[in-house]
Amino acid sequence: MDIANPSEEHQMLREMIRDFVEESVEPQAHEFDKKEQFNIELFRELGELGLLGITVPEEYGGAGLDAVAATIAHEELSYSDAGFGLAYLAHSMLFVNNLAQNGTDEQKTRILPKVCSGEWIGAMAMSEPDAGTDVLGLSTTAEKNENGDWVLNGRKMWITNGCIDDQGTPADVVWVYARTGYDDKGRSMLSTFLVENGMQGYSVGQKIFDKTGMRASNTAELVFDDCIVPATNLVGEEGNSLIHMMGNLEIERLTLAAMSLGIARRCLHEMNKYASEREAFGVPIRSFGQMQRHIAE
Repeated sequence: MDIANPSEEHQMLREMIRDFVEESVEPQAHEFDKKEQFNIELFRELGELGLLGITVPEEYGGAGLDAVAATIAHEELSYSDAGFGLAYLAHSMLFVNNLAQNGTDEQKTRILPKVCSGEWIGAMAMSEPDAGTDVLGLSTTAEKNENGDWVLNGRKMWITNGCIDDQGTPADVVWVYARTGYDDKGRSMLSTFLVENGMQGYSVGQKIFDKTGMRASNTAELVFDDCIVPATNLVGEEGNSLIHMMGNLEIERLTLAAMSLGIARRCLHEMNKYASEREAFGVPIRSFGQMQRHIAE
């Protein structure tokens, strides 16, 4: 993998996404950001392009591409609409790639085709009102009931794609981290659960409004109130969530950096465009050294 020297396939992918962005993403970006709404129909078109499961093996409905392809997709989408790009990252990386890497065969066979096509919208729920960076400080709990299923209780905050519309419809499926006990040193043991829309006790607490930016990406509080999760929806072994977190972190950070690159490219484009069109003393302002210095920096 050489991100500085992409293959012909990567170049073709970039051109395809760039055309889609120009034709479909750019025209709606300002409107949906202003309305603070997630364009779910446009998002599902990414599934038709094979982008929602970009790193997922083809046998599960994905495109089977690599991390370079994923970074290209995030850069190009964020060039036009960073909120849309963030929703894409939360779905394709935080949920879909995580499931592809860590899920059981049954979980992958049942869920991946739906999230790769866009039929289901996915999210990842880790942050809480009083815990974020300190993942071992999570207060959401999961306990087994007499049937062997899990009962989740707690709240998750700032969850991208947590709700998918203004009516408070929760994400179709969420990758949830919860505390299932303590180890012999008194440290929290975290486990991973797949919570699906329709499960008892799973709901949206509130949609977060008035964000500084990326308003076309829905952010929400999720509530788990005696939420019943089947035993088959436990991902991996009990207490092994840190393996999932660390294993997926690399591609999450790569694609987040790619989003930043796309935003920076757009900023530079808009600066150059304005400096070329705006005139002072009969010449474009980009001809002045002070303007050139600002653009160069």
